[in-house]
Amino acid sequence: MSYPLFITRNDIIKNSPLQGAIDADALLPFVRTAQDKYLKNLLGTVLFFYLQEKILDNTISALSVYYQDLMDDHIKQTLIWYACVEYIPFSSVQFKSNGAVKQQSEQGVAPSKSEVDYLLNKALNNADYYATRMQDYLIAYSNQIPQYYESVGNATQIFPDMSNQYFGGIQL
Repeated sequence: MSYPLFITRNDIIKNSPLQGAIDADALLPFVRTAQDKYLKNLLGTVLFFYLQEKILDNTISALSVYYQDLMDDHIKQTLIWYACVEYIPFSSVQFKSNGAVKQQSEQGVAPSKSEVDYLLNKALNNADYYATRMQDYLIAYSNQIPQYYESVGNATQIFPDMSNQYFGGIQL
């Protein structure tokens, strides 16, 4: 069975600091991980699977303007930044048959761990910001997007996380 992704490689390249030289095959597993870890938790199982079904059926464009705005203005931005969060720690490492290999460039210098941690934190702050905006949108338009509050009533369901996740850090 095919697993539909809410964003494409081009969405990430055009809307994030990750540039076009990134191998799509290396990037897509991180998109799926981010989609499962973060987006399913934010949307809840019912809305998540509803939108995936529409993507598979290629009928996402037939949905109301509320779903279009949700996809284009909120889900894509949120997922792009969470995919960056998942990708950044692995960006300089490749896994080969003989183990993990760190990539090095002739023209560049590898960033230090603190620099990578800083970039990771910035990406996470961006992702959390867009996640909060998406949550606010879903709550405001819950009458037009009824799947957000729906429940299938079993233990495997994820109910939408409605807590505010954005934390911009502490300024001292």
